[in-house]
Amino acid sequence: MFDAAMIIIAQNSFYCFAVDVEKNRIYMKIRGVWNTQSEVPLYMTHLHQALGLVKPGFTILCDIREKELYSMEVQEMQIQAQELTVEAGVSQVAEVHELNQPGSEQAIALAQISKIPLNIFDSLEDAEAWLAETH
Repeated sequence: MFDAAMIIIAQNSFYCFAVDVEKNRIYMKIRGVWNTQSEVPLYMTHLHQALGLVKPGFTILCDIREKELYSMEVQEMQIQAQELTVEAGVSQVAEVHELNQPGSEQAIALAQISKIPLNIFDSLEDAEAWLAETH
């Protein structure tokens, strides 16, 4: 998912953030169970860093196939993160899901609350192709 042209912001056991400045795109991968914000203390900092490298109209490609359910505390943080992303000028989010899984259903519900422009795919290739076509 990440290539040499990208700026890697963070890579740990819970998430990865990278930015392709030329494409004006943030790449994310979310993994595992997040029970508390203290498990991911730099998540919002890393998001701010990524948002600082893109311009309004940017896109996001996010792979959540390895994500499990978030706790209520983490759901609130994710809604704040998505609202911040909307305020920063995201135009489209292409998110890769394991369809019909609880983590996928939760991600859809959070996006409805935050009003982030979510588009769901079942492969990275389809998501990337759609973003290339639309932007």
